[in-house]
Amino acid sequence: MSEQLSLTLPLLKLMASGEIPDFDSDFIEDEHNQRNAILYTRAMDEYPLPALLQEQLKRQEPVYLETQEHVMVHLLTSTHDILIYQYDKQVEKEDYRLPLTLSFYLLLVIVIVIFLAPFVRRLMRLSTAASKLGEGQLDVRLQVGTLWYIRDIELSFNQMASKISLLMDDIKLLAGGLSHELRTPLARVRMGLDTLVEAQDEQLRAKYESRVNQQLDDMEGLLIHMLDFARLQHSLDEIKPHRVDVTQMLSNLISNTYHGSVELNLPSQSVCINADLRYLNMAVSNIIDNAIKYGHSKCTVAVLHESNHVVVSISDDGLGIEAEKRATVFKPFVRLDRQQCAGFGIGLAFSAKIISRYHGTIAVDTCPELGGARFKLRFPIV
Repeated sequence: MSEQLSLTLPLLKLMASGEIPDFDSDFIEDEHNQRNAILYTRAMDEYPLPALLQEQLKRQEPVYLETQEHVMVHLLTSTHDILIYQYDKQVEKEDYRLPLTLSFYLLLVIVIVIFLAPFVRRLMRLSTAASKLGEGQLDVRLQVGTLWYIRDIELSFNQMASKISLLMDDIKLLAGGLSHELRTPLARVRMGLDTLVEAQDEQLRAKYESRVNQQLDDMEGLLIHMLDFARLQHSLDEIKPHRVDVTQMLSNLISNTYHGSVELNLPSQSVCINADLRYLNMAVSNIIDNAIKYGHSKCTVAVLHESNHVVVSISDDGLGIEAEKRATVFKPFVRLDRQQCAGFGIGLAFSAKIISRYHGTIAVDTCPELGGARFKLRFPIV
């Protein structure tokens, strides 16, 4: 029942009961609701109703009938006529529920599209970058956005791509270095074997056997160092870094290994970084060994504070490293002077990879006090 009908029905009942004087058929216009209403009477015989509805009227109950255009309310009057109140259905109070529901869902769809559009766009960029990476473009990277729900994925992809690129560079260096380093000892072994077959003197044969064995030992050592370097990244990834006191580590390393041959300058307070003690010892030892090998008589190690970083400076009084060659000394199989430099040129490459794994940097310049090379290892302080 509409609100207007609930207000009109009591008045209709009073009219039907005869408590309101007789009225003529009238045309009523409801200005408030802008709808047309007609009030009139009909004789019972002239307005046939089903027996069930007639019984309802005799019980003084209203009978409601509806068509597509009108609603009619029937009441039995005191003179046994039918009082009919008819009003237009089309001017019923408009129902806004459907438009409001459609508007709500439309707004919801718009919000979802606005929220998902950047996500879908970045996923497409991620898919494109992954395809390029799979095709061998190892330098492809994603521009990391500010959307929290995909930022971590973009960062992880860039880290993965950087690690793959680094591993591929290592493989190329190892493959190129291995083929180059093995060429000379293999030629010497072949020449020694050919000479050994032709030699009749036992002393000469023993001499050539010794040389061949030495070359084979060198080749074995090269392969061992190459495999160690190839496994280094995997080993570093498996070990979780922890808090390491740099000053205590250096003090123990130099006192236990170098026995006074290295001058150590430490700050008054301890400085800690995140690293693995064993690999950090290996990285620093390789650099100190080089400083002692190529220096004349003096090697110094100092620890300095620079902003939120700690710098380990390792200097010697040797000839130093030429400026144009400083960027290459941290690559594997690089030896500046092959005639005088023993080894395979992997020590500094080991150190650089370990330092990089623990978010550090390594650089080399000239020591102003000693005149030789100065290696600066820079780590973020915990």
